[in-house]
Amino acid sequence: MLLLMPYAILTAETSADFEAVRELFAEYHEWLGEVVCSRRLAEEIASLPGPYAAPEGRLLLARNGAGDAVGVVGIRPHHADACEMKRLYVRPAARGGGLGRMLAEKAIEAARELGYRRVLLTTLPDTMRGALAMYERLGFWPTDAFLDHSHVSEDVQMLYMVLDLGECRESREPGTLTTNPHTEGRT
Repeated sequence: MLLLMPYAILTAETSADFEAVRELFAEYHEWLGEVVCSRRLAEEIASLPGPYAAPEGRLLLARNGAGDAVGVVGIRPHHADACEMKRLYVRPAARGGGLGRMLAEKAIEAARELGYRRVLLTTLPDTMRGALAMYERLGFWPTDAFLDHSHVSEDVQMLYMVLDLGECRESREPGTLTTNPHTEGRT
């Protein structure tokens, strides 16, 4: 029988919160290995809150009922109306109960609160199949590359995704997508 543990998702604000985020980011880095982030992620960990700092960004930290940090996700600015959801990670012992989805939903909520119109992310479809399926269920769809990932090995497939938050459509730049082409017209 699977017992769901209650989780609290809060904005990282204290030095203890940032230390917990550093630990989770380091675990994420170890889990990914040197395939993708290596030096850039190490620099990001050292500079926290760095690109996730308020007022344009946010770090969300999940704690279990015992107060232990078990998950993290960040929102950082990308350009005028778009942010990136980055570093979604849940410790193995906390997986399987929907915490990753809860973190992603809170990150999307935070993006709206911060005034962003789109949420961008990158994922590794070959190794993060569960995350990819979750992103698709949340309404993300593939988009053109929006970052230079030339530091990533050529044999690693990167997938770029976008979620349209559906706000302020009239102020979008001409030619930008405003609906998910995979679900448009469906009921």
